[in-house]
Amino acid sequence: MKLDKILNSNFYNQFENKLLDELSSIGILKKAEPDKILVEIRREINFIPIIISGIVKVKRRDGKGNGIFIHFLGENQTSAITLTYALENKISEIRLEAMTKVTYISIPAKVVNTWFHKYESWRAYYLQLNHLQTSRLIETINNLAFTSLDERIVKYLKHIIEYTKIKTIKIKHFDIARDLKVTREAISRTLKKLETQGVVKLYRNKIDYLGQL
Repeated sequence: MKLDKILNSNFYNQFENKLLDELSSIGILKKAEPDKILVEIRREINFIPIIISGIVKVKRRDGKGNGIFIHFLGENQTSAITLTYALENKISEIRLEAMTKVTYISIPAKVVNTWFHKYESWRAYYLQLNHLQTSRLIETINNLAFTSLDERIVKYLKHIIEYTKIKTIKIKHFDIARDLKVTREAISRTLKKLETQGVVKLYRNKIDYLGQL
């Protein structure tokens, strides 16, 4: 599908016609395989990715192999944090990494920054994303401080299902452990516990979620 048709299909009720035209003229439709990094830490932000399909992880990294998962991005979303860094001409302090196959629109950051003054709908889009993603960030902090590991895993799986609409999740225990900042052994042990409780069904590199959403 051509970019203009994708934009009209996905954003016709959200963006002004002039903004849709500008997005169509300067945007580049791209694809990314799982684990592909779209925006890296300690790098200048040259473009803003707007996700059309697939799931992207937003992660905080320290550049020394340590990091933590913050939240996901899904269809019609971009990272409010990345937009803020670009608006302030700062280098990125987060990583955007494809979790699944991803299709996205690449928009030059310098152009995007002018849209805050030109288009009311772009400001509303940013504020909506910022509110949602700030809530997710607070939830992540609360989970780290106050929530048991089994509850954290269930919430993590629910978030994936929220974006994919599919209750079968292709994922390794190691990847969950890395995102939730615990050992792989702890994840495997807790998933086994959840399986005995009828919450999940485990397969090799795949999890069926059987609980309530």
